[in-house]
Amino acid sequence: MDIQEKLKAKYENTPIYTSAFYADPEDTLKNRATLLSSLKAFTKNQDAATPFALQIMATNAELAIAPLGLLDLQELQDYTAQQRKNDGAIADDETFALPLVVQFEAHTEKASVEKEQVTTVDALFNDFTSAFEKVWAQVKIYLAKNQALLEETVADLITDSQKIAPKFVSQLSAMSAAEREKTIGFKLPDAELERFSGYLADNHEVRAVISSAAAFATNEIIGDSFFGQAMNERILRNTFFWDLDNTFHDIFYYFLRKYAATDAKLAKHLNHIKPGLLSKMRKDAWEKSDELAHDAKTTQKDLDRMFTAVFMPLSEQLAAAIAKFNH
Repeated sequence: MDIQEKLKAKYENTPIYTSAFYADPEDTLKNRATLLSSLKAFTKNQDAATPFALQIMATNAELAIAPLGLLDLQELQDYTAQQRKNDGAIADDETFALPLVVQFEAHTEKASVEKEQVTTVDALFNDFTSAFEKVWAQVKIYLAKNQALLEETVADLITDSQKIAPKFVSQLSAMSAAEREKTIGFKLPDAELERFSGYLADNHEVRAVISSAAAFATNEIIGDSFFGQAMNERILRNTFFWDLDNTFHDIFYYFLRKYAATDAKLAKHLNHIKPGLLSKMRKDAWEKSDELAHDAKTTQKDLDRMFTAVFMPLSEQLAAAIAKFNH
């Protein structure tokens, strides 16, 4: 039995050790520490022959760290064929000298999967420090690509908001004071038109983010299941809360880049309050999702309302924090 036959047999008869974590945008130290502890725990509790996959969920992509062949057995067959052609054999019959692969899959249309062989499974167990640095170096490259995708998404939102804000100004300017008060519910002096139109534009973009996230949860996570059923499945539940974290970061980075791109002190302030806002969002989302999970009649409209109830207050808090800081 050659190595790929051994690996196929092992994967078919042995449970795969899996682990996952969410990569916080731009928090390099935290992401490195989490990756280090996750891989270290694996090497302490398993052995080099254990099939494993570590998934890293990012805002606009997902990464996977696994032995070559676990994600696509054909890749291992191609690799061993090339090794035999070059060296005669990849390893003796008793050794699994498997390359360790880092894979990157962006959540964009027509995106192709990228992957790099960075070290071997044996090296991870026998020379952890050196092997880990090779893994981390590639993970850092892919997380930077993910960050670029996040920045691109946010830039598009900001550009759109800057296009529609003048339209709000025009619409409000065309109204009489009485019509304006009737439409928005309070008196709005001409001097406040531009500021209020910017507020409306921000709300427009935030609602677009919320709508997209709720639709993803409905179509890609819940599907034909009841919400409660989906939340009882670990993978679907984790993906749902990953969707919530992504929504948070889309909104947070929208305000951060739009209002603090050239204001280092404001940027520092927003990043300072970010952990508290994220923690509060998660607590609120957990409570609201738990309520929905006990309602067998949960519909897409219910999810839309839940996402709105969780994230519109976040938008208001960010807007208020920026206004307070600037005044």
